[in-house]
Amino acid sequence: MNMGTRPDQLETVCQKLRILSVDTRLRMLVLLAERNLCVGALACQLGVTQGAVSQHLKILRDAGLVTAERDGYYVHYCVDGHALGQWQGALDALLERLQQERRDGAVAEDAAATGCKKRKEDACARRKARANAGKGTT
Repeated sequence: MNMGTRPDQLETVCQKLRILSVDTRLRMLVLLAERNLCVGALACQLGVTQGAVSQHLKILRDAGLVTAERDGYYVHYCVDGHALGQWQGALDALLERLQQERRDGAVAEDAAATGCKKRKEDACARRKARANAGKGTT
C-alpha cells in the first residue's frame, strides 16, 4: 500500500491518535469544548483526582489542543479551536487517503480474486478427483 504519506507525517498522525486514545482526555476535551473549566471542576466532573487531571492537561497543552487562562487564583482551560481544526484536517486527510487506497485496491483485488477463485476451484476439483480415484481402487 502506498498512501503517499511520508513516514514523518504518519508518525505525527500516530502521535495524535495516541493522545486522543485515552478516554479521560477525550472526556476532558468534550467538557472543555462546552465551557472553560479549572482543574478542580474537571476532576469533579470526571471523577478523577486533580493530580490526574493536571497530568492529562499537560499532555493536551503540550499537544496544543488546550490553552490556559489565569483568572485570579484559578487557571481556566479551554479547547484551542484552531488546533482542533488542524488535527481534524490531518486525520481527515489520512482517512481520505485510506479510502482512496481501498477504492483503488478494490479494482486490483477483484482481478486478483478472480485468479485466486479459479485456483481454489482447481485445487478443490483435484482433491475430489483424488478422493474418487481412491474409492474406485478398493
